[in-house]
Amino acid sequence: MIARVALLTLCATSAWATDLPAQLDWSQRVDIAASVSGVVETVHVQPGQQVPKGTVLLSLNQTVFKANLMEARADIDRLGQEQADAQRELDRANELYARTVSSTTELDAAKLRHARAGALLAGAEARVEKARRLLDETEPRAPFDALVLDRAAEPGLAATSQCQPTLLLSLARGDEILARAHLPAAQAAAVKPGDKAGVSVAGKSIDGRVVAVRAKADGRYQLDVAIPRMAGLVAGMAAGIRLP
Repeated sequence: MIARVALLTLCATSAWATDLPAQLDWSQRVDIAASVSGVVETVHVQPGQQVPKGTVLLSLNQTVFKANLMEARADIDRLGQEQADAQRELDRANELYARTVSSTTELDAAKLRHARAGALLAGAEARVEKARRLLDETEPRAPFDALVLDRAAEPGLAATSQCQPTLLLSLARGDEILARAHLPAAQAAAVKPGDKAGVSVAGKSIDGRVVAVRAKADGRYQLDVAIPRMAGLVAGMAAGIRLP
């Protein structure tokens, strides 16, 4: 009996140490869609290009967005003057009321005007912030150090953010790539995100880490292991994953 258990343990250990057939896939693939509607003016990147985080990827025509921001700022200037005038009136009403020269009704009217002026100014400030944000969104930026996978945007394209936003670009992590393999539930139960794993690909052995163990509809599990993306590594390449 003991010999049988030892044999089973040896077999399990041997199976565990064998490479799992895997395939490379892009890490954190995202599609950049239009968050505001407008006409594409310039596209700054090409498929296959690597860009650092924060790089402007493309620019929509900004004419309308800049005009909206200028209009909102003009409202702030006007309403700021109105609030200052309301504050002076309130100060004067408080002074007259303290000297029993004016009535409570006059003081309350001054307080109401001051509160209304403050609310209108706050609304204008919110409109400025919204207009500024919309202007910023005419130039989508890389959310991380990225590799440009595909480009659907071209100058002159009318991009819309309504219903089905227009797809502009596809990106993936430029510094990382995934090795993906399927494994049975018995092995999946012993693996968790953060575990170390080795990946063999293109004749190289690369240290990686488990980033996900996904349950699939067929009862199997998908193992995702992240490794540094080295020159020559692209999605679709055959690989192997070795778990400790």
